[in-house]
Amino acid sequence: MKFKLLSLSLFSISAVSPFLIPALTPAAMAGCVAVDTSVQVAVDRSRERSQTNEVSQNFDPNCQGGRVRSRASQMCNSDGKCEQYRRSEQNVSGDSSTRRSGGPNIGVKVHVPVHVTKPSVAR
Repeated sequence: MKFKLLSLSLFSISAVSPFLIPALTPAAMAGCVAVDTSVQVAVDRSRERSQTNEVSQNFDPNCQGGRVRSRASQMCNSDGKCEQYRRSEQNVSGDSSTRRSGGPNIGVKVHVPVHVTKPSVAR
């Protein structure tokens, strides 16, 4: 008899747990999110790459739920040398009247430098 009750209890718990566990688990939240994406393409005669991308991402201490996104592309086609420079600053502010209850701030920086050397032209 005890075995039947134990089996029934375990079955009941396993049947209810998919509905109960998500209700007891806190949702994952980020404070604020900043995403910076840049592509630099240089086609020149130089063998040296000169592509710079400087990104700073600053988050307010009370940042919650804010999102910032920036995208940039640079293209250079030269018979000399391409020099590409990019500077980006992202500032994400929060609501100072609310108490921060979210998770950590997330900063994503994606930089894709592409350098193609043109072949020498025989004359």
